[in-house]
This record gives sequence, C-alpha cells and structure tokens, in this order.
Amino acid sequence: MRYFQDVLSKLDLSSGREIGTQLGFSPKYFEAMYAIGVKYYDNNRLEDAIKILYQLTVIQPSASRNYKALGACLQAKEDYATAITVYGSAVALAAMDAEIHFYVGQCQFLMGDFLQASVTLKLASRLCEKYPEKWAHIAHHAKDLYTRASQRATKAPT
Repeated sequence: MRYFQDVLSKLDLSSGREIGTQLGFSPKYFEAMYAIGVKYYDNNRLEDAIKILYQLTVIQPSASRNYKALGACLQAKEDYATAITVYGSAVALAAMDAEIHFYVGQCQFLMGDFLQASVTLKLASRLCEKYPEKWAHIAHHAKDLYTRASQRATKAPT
C-alpha cells in the first residue's frame, strides 16, 4: 500500500499528461504491451488480453486503440453490454472510426437490439462510404448487417 501511495503522490493529475507518461513509460513500452495484448487475443487468451489492455486504458487513456482492442476481447467473450461501454470510450476518442461503430452495431445486433443496431450500422456504413480508402475492408459487412438489422427492427413487435 505504501508503494502505491508513493506512486500516486508523484502524479500531477492536473498536468494533462497521461499517467503512463508521468511514470516514465516510453512509447516503446506502450507498443510492446499493446502487441502482447493483441497476441493474447489472437491466441484466444482473452482473460490475459483483457488484463493487459485494461491496464493500458488506465495508463494511456487517450489511445482509442486500447479501448477498441479491449472491447473486442469483451465482445469475443460475449459480454456485449460491457463491450459497448468500452467501445463508447473509443468512440469518444475516435468518432470517425467506422470499425468501432461496426463493432458496437454487431454487439447491439447480437443482443437483439435491432433498432439501435440499425442506427449504429448505418453510421458505420456512411463512414465507410465517406472514407472508402480507409474502411473498404468492412464496408460490405457493415452494409449487410445494417440491412439485416433494419429488416429485423421493422418486424419486431412494438
């Protein structure tokens, strides 16, 4: 407990600098930790990936990719509600990232919230259309899932 108090006493939370930077972590450290987290995800070691990526969101909170990767882990564990919450932080940092909106839409669809999924996936599709060079790899998937969500939303009882 004393060590934790010593670390906290050295932080200047009003400085605007990230915790990890204040603690002396280098950009290479952040890259390495992110790579390890993604590797764990790729190897289906989701709990290990979640631990690392969560820590990255704490010490490097302005990096949307950390939230995006953490959200993907939670989505893979079928914890869709928590994944949506985490993706929300990624959206706040990178609102024009069509992938994040697509993943949120997937979660909403899988939760059965077809109306909200159709809204989110429509946004993802529009971002894909606006920036085709960046989002071509998901454009077809976003549009297809949008169509499916829209169809189910109109069939859903009110």
